[in-house]
Amino acid sequence: MNIFEYVDKYGDYTFSDRVFNEIDNLVFSELVYLNYDESDDTIENIGKRYLRHNRYKNIKKLGPAQEGAYKLLEKVINKKRYKDIIMKDYVFKHNINCQFSAATFIIDKYLNYIAFEGTDELISGWKEDFLLACYFPVQSHIEALNYLDNHIRLLGPDVIVGGHSKGGNLALVSSMYLKLSKQVKIKKIYSNDGPGLRKKELKTIRYKLIKNKYTHFVADYTIVGIMLRDEKYKIIKTTKKNILAHDIATWIINDNKLEETSLSNFSIRIQKNIFEWLDKHTYQERSLMVNNIFKVLEENHIDTLKDMIKFNNIIKIIKGLKNVDKETKTLAINLLKCIFKKA
Repeated sequence: MNIFEYVDKYGDYTFSDRVFNEIDNLVFSELVYLNYDESDDTIENIGKRYLRHNRYKNIKKLGPAQEGAYKLLEKVINKKRYKDIIMKDYVFKHNINCQFSAATFIIDKYLNYIAFEGTDELISGWKEDFLLACYFPVQSHIEALNYLDNHIRLLGPDVIVGGHSKGGNLALVSSMYLKLSKQVKIKKIYSNDGPGLRKKELKTIRYKLIKNKYTHFVADYTIVGIMLRDEKYKIIKTTKKNILAHDIATWIINDNKLEETSLSNFSIRIQKNIFEWLDKHTYQERSLMVNNIFKVLEENHIDTLKDMIKFNNIIKIIKGLKNVDKETKTLAINLLKCIFKKA
């Protein structure tokens, strides 16, 4: 069963009938991928207006996350479990240094879910993903902490924070650095195939204070979920391989649980490459290499993942890697191979 089949099967059960579970977490972290013009209304009303003004064929061009969110929205607006939930305080910000979006879902007078959007097809968002290995905090961390700090005080007693991809990392970091007086409201933190932390932040008291509330899911063919480190994660069985497994729609569900498995040899090799690269380079060296790689992309007007999978652009990228060291070049080419296999 996938997430769409889950909504079909259990969508007529209220949260009183079946309590909030990890699949509901996926639903909210996926819905935030759409760029809504409004909020502060029910999912049913917001969704119907969104679907009336946006066509599937246009949204599909934006990438798999938006495509999945659109198909999910079509379903939840008609389901008792979701249609009367209030979505409020939706924000979207995008510039050369930051891609950030978030929304709050009022499930009932006690329970709320704050969702952070992950990385989409924009290269600017992927650059920030890689800069997580170099800097702390990045601009999206600051945006996420400000959002959580400003909105959690207005919510009921139980708050769940989560997101997919980079959104999962934002959920983790913003919860870690929230004021302790507000942090007590957070009952659960979900990172759905999001990057972990650098070694330095993983050792902090801030992480230790929230780690029992934190669940990190990674796909069995993950790339993003193993970009940094974590103490523990649950490995989820998927129906696709390589970078396609990052898509929540490929995750296998049994009743109200994600089906667990072991990490693929593919991800083990990628993780080994990444960790060797991280351990060999200082933060400053990492930053220089990441900026050099993305400078090549910018100079060749490669703005999205779709641009990257064009054969001529891949040749340009490889030629542009002449100024990076051997380990960085190997890592970059291996990741390019993953993206190209997706195409």
